[in-house]
Amino acid sequence: MKAFILAAGLGTRLLPHTSKKPKCLIEIDGKPLLLWTIERLKAFGIKDLVINLFHEGHQIENFFGDGSDFDVSIEYVPEKVLLGTGGGVTNALNVLGKEPFVILSSDVWTDFNFCHLSLNSEILAHLVLIENPVHNPDGDMFLDGNLVNLEGKGKSLTFSGIALVDPKLFNRDKKGNYELWTEVFLPASKKGLVTGELFKGDLININSQKDLEKLDAYLAEE
Repeated sequence: MKAFILAAGLGTRLLPHTSKKPKCLIEIDGKPLLLWTIERLKAFGIKDLVINLFHEGHQIENFFGDGSDFDVSIEYVPEKVLLGTGGGVTNALNVLGKEPFVILSSDVWTDFNFCHLSLNSEILAHLVLIENPVHNPDGDMFLDGNLVNLEGKGKSLTFSGIALVDPKLFNRDKKGNYELWTEVFLPASKKGLVTGELFKGDLININSQKDLEKLDAYLAEE
């Protein structure tokens, strides 16, 4: 199984850290965020990685190379203009192949067990959901059994940034900048093609200096 790591963002919420480097190269406990992600994937046997590049992307390629120094294989997909989360995946489909693949953000630290990810028959995406964080109190969606819906009873949940997807979910002819949630997952969920699970483990999305400090403190206690 391959994994597509989203690493093309500008990281503007972490300025000045990201003025001259990608957010995923910010170091926590002596290692870049992206290396934590790669090591987590490798621990569960996911070693074929595809990474999109935009802001200072050459720094990522220079640091990780082809991945062999880290016991993984890395292919890079540069973007001439920023394509967003959805456009970034579509732009990389030829490299990702025809089998289901993992999508995750390079700025998410987690202890999630990637072996849990699977797609049921006729399902095109499986999303990992979390309890609503402070910055998204209203959530994104509901779980109806294991199906993801926009409307539902009970407590709403937030998309973690981790998913397993079938490449058939994407329109290969769609070009330009667009987002996964609004233009891919949302329409598919309305057709009953998206399942989800609630993850109650540790996951920190690095969007601010406070998030960096939170992760640093967490790792110091490990």
